[in-house]
Amino acid sequence: MKINTDQRIRRIDIKVAGEVSGLLEKNPQFDFSYHSDAKLSVAAAMPLEKRAYQSGALFPIFEMNIPEGFIRYRITERLRKQIQVDEMLFLALQGNSGIGCISYETQGIDQENVSTENLAEILAWQGSNDLFEELVNKYLLQSSISGVQPKVMVPETTGVTEKSAFILPTLIVKSGDDEFPQLAINEYICMRLAKSCQIDTPEFWLSDNQQLFVMRRFDLKGDGSCRAMEDMAVLQGKSTNDKYRSSYESMSKVLSVYSSNIKDDHKTLFKMLVHSCMVGNGDAHLKNYAMLYDKLDDMRLSPLYDVVNTQIYNPADTLALGLGKSKEFPDRKRLIDFGKSISVKNCEDIIDEMADQIRDELEELKDYTEEMTLDIKSTILNNIHRSTTRTAIKTRAGRQYTKHI
Repeated sequence: MKINTDQRIRRIDIKVAGEVSGLLEKNPQFDFSYHSDAKLSVAAAMPLEKRAYQSGALFPIFEMNIPEGFIRYRITERLRKQIQVDEMLFLALQGNSGIGCISYETQGIDQENVSTENLAEILAWQGSNDLFEELVNKYLLQSSISGVQPKVMVPETTGVTEKSAFILPTLIVKSGDDEFPQLAINEYICMRLAKSCQIDTPEFWLSDNQQLFVMRRFDLKGDGSCRAMEDMAVLQGKSTNDKYRSSYESMSKVLSVYSSNIKDDHKTLFKMLVHSCMVGNGDAHLKNYAMLYDKLDDMRLSPLYDVVNTQIYNPADTLALGLGKSKEFPDRKRLIDFGKSISVKNCEDIIDEMADQIRDELEELKDYTEEMTLDIKSTILNNIHRSTTRTAIKTRAGRQYTKHI
């Protein structure tokens, strides 16, 4: 990435799937207008029919990939003496490497090819130096990705030489920190448990030294072309700051509006929620669910991503979003009530089957769970017990039986 200006970024040309779409300006409010010949909209909630949009805050679809936490801090520290660091700069840096189909072009900031990394070498790394820190230093300015966890986007060596084309980063490499130790192995375990429940996931790996979790982007097709992606914050018209201010019921309503297969996506959402509750994931917020599409009339819930057990770091942790007007981790009844409210059939059987699958997979993951200094296995088993225990309902005096849910 070459930055050839010290002037604040105020105008950015927007493209969708490589085609010119519109112009984003900051002066001082945010203004976006489609070009007269634009063919593709930037978001489901920003149709072409309305040619111009204004907002005091950055539009959610453009804010979606702006870094938070670790990456935001590192980019700011690197560039603060050179140029004004704000949302417009983060968009300009994103170029065409961000998640989804939107790309950004502006004068003074040019993308350039960088070297690629071999996945097998990343996974097998045993050197004395910090590989993750090396990757961050090398690919920081093209790592426009949301989330607070230490992570970086890396272009993968494929064996295909394309001298003229900018090589997209296809791998997301994550690490942990002092506040959340062993985060990589934590996420690997949780994603393995999701796969055991037949929940769709991206390709993922754990490095041999268990320090890095690597995931392949799922918004890119085999030929390198993109699929549009909108996370649930975007689809609900919310900013990143409001990613915890919603409910799983509201998420299901979004699927009812946009999904081309509501029945299947509701079932998938139910399974994702049950999985999160069983593994103790208190960070399943709006930005950790998304929809993918090639066309607006064929939007589907994306594969599962960004799942960790947060309870091992904070035993008093709660759900990220509301469920039945509460953020407490739900018991069996609340899970079933949610499933039935979105017309998922055989909710009880799904819960019981997933519990069995997770227990079995935990045994397969014994070598990994025993490597952790924090007792992730016991936490998950306790969550399964809460999710599967049939709570007796109090009955009136004189009854000779007890109902179960």
